Amino acid sequence: MSNKYEDLIKNARMNADCGEHMSPEEVTTLLNVVETTFAALAGEVYDLKHPGTYLPSKRETPATDAFLAEVRAQAHKEGAHFVANRMLAAWEAGFIDDTAKNAADIARMILTSTEFMADAPEGDFDRSFADGVLEDIAVQLRKEAAQ
Repeated sequence: MSNKYEDLIKNARMNADCGEHMSPEEVTTLLNVVETTFAALAGEVYDLKHPGTYLPSKRETPATDAFLAEVRAQAHKEGAHFVANRMLAAWEAGFIDDTAKNAADIARMILTSTEFMADAPEGDFDRSFADGVLEDIAVQLRKEAAQ
């Protein structure tokens, strides 16, 4: 989905929250953007599902790629919200032994990470870094326990 589509939806939601309605021009613009976006998606899907029309020169699917990128971006943000919620629930239930300030700071850090996700490389969404750090911590804890 295009940024224009995203901006139009955001404006529509803000207007609705304020009790305002979209102007006919705004509705027309939004519908045109949605229609154009989904027409491009439909064309790409048709080409992929009908081998006779799927030529090597048509292998790129920019509308589908853009749509899936937007879906992934939204999923990443929702994942951060989920993590912050789970961490705070664990803290509130007493499973995390730390101060309220530290719990709040960590939750805010997780939630504000969504601001940087759009520019993050795909590898930043892989868990290998976290697994490596957790393994290092486990080694350190075993060494401390052995002393």
